[in-house]
Amino acid sequence: MKLFLRSAVLSALLLPVLVSAQQRLGGVAVGQVAPEIAMKSPAGDTLKLSQLRGKVVLIDFWASWCRPCRMENPHVVSAWKHYKDGYYTKGNGFEVFSVSLDRAGAANAWKQAIQTDSLNWKWHVGAVDDGNNPAANQYQVQFIPTNVVIDGEGKVLATDVHGPALEQLLDGLVEKDPARIAEMEKARNGGTKLPGGKSVKKVKKEKAAKKS
Repeated sequence: MKLFLRSAVLSALLLPVLVSAQQRLGGVAVGQVAPEIAMKSPAGDTLKLSQLRGKVVLIDFWASWCRPCRMENPHVVSAWKHYKDGYYTKGNGFEVFSVSLDRAGAANAWKQAIQTDSLNWKWHVGAVDDGNNPAANQYQVQFIPTNVVIDGEGKVLATDVHGPALEQLLDGLVEKDPARIAEMEKARNGGTKLPGGKSVKKVKKEKAAKKS
């Protein structure tokens, strides 16, 4: 009996990993525009996916209680740290938009998991107030962890990209044309260049370094 229960628990934990990509998401397909997501952050603010238009975005469906999700989080953190300031053929910068499937009343567990796993980006949304998750419904999420990668126009580039494959995908999107990179840097800095050819971003970094 104990062996059966242990096997059942193990199977439940591994199921999201073993399920094929096409079975995890039924509401989106490569090439189509990803549906809008507008939900509450842990602080109670409404955050929208469309606010990140122009960037390559990983829409990450997860939950604090999901062990495979927590095991995947270090890969997501690594990708965000290494690629968030990059220039890409499909977008200017990279961001993570995390959608929590934590249940109603689990706000503390959700916030604690964000802190514990060092998910230090701004874009966290969930439905812990009432448990009704419109994003999970619209994207037809069947299992977690699962994700969607979209380009700067909001079009789906890939689904279910996990582990090292995420960074490999981003590597393949890196812009190599110096002229395009210069255009994107100018756009990122509001078109402003300072004396000496330094970007606003570079000057801010230098000031921050002096203060520290």
